[in-house]
Amino acid sequence: MKQGKRIKPVFPIEYRLLVTPLLKERERKTVTLFAMRTVNEFCNFHYEISLDSVVEERTIRLTIRGLKAPQVSIPDTGPAIKKIEFDNLHGEYKVFISKHGKEENIFSIDVSEKKIKIIKSPKKKFIEIVTESDSW
Repeated sequence: MKQGKRIKPVFPIEYRLLVTPLLKERERKTVTLFAMRTVNEFCNFHYEISLDSVVEERTIRLTIRGLKAPQVSIPDTGPAIKKIEFDNLHGEYKVFISKHGKEENIFSIDVSEKKIKIIKSPKKKFIEIVTESDSW
């Protein structure tokens, strides 16, 4: 019986980033939530994404450093997640997202108090930005 070559499936999107306004009821203000998750789900632990973030003028830099094991050793399933909240973001921003400081995707977004709009996204990307929590 002749066997063909196994074709490895291609999954270019490794991460999904939710960017959305979030009302903080206790503090009575709106912040911009950046919530990153892996597309793949893990069956042993609920990992956390190690993520560095810097905001300078009209630039937001997110650097993915890897995954961190959970502090609690109770088994859990699901994607690796990291959430960051930014205050006082208004207007157009360039978002630079890099993986281990090597591969980089650059997006342009418009931030308002009511909604986030994606202006420009790269053709070849390892991360997808969504603005609705239903798509996350």
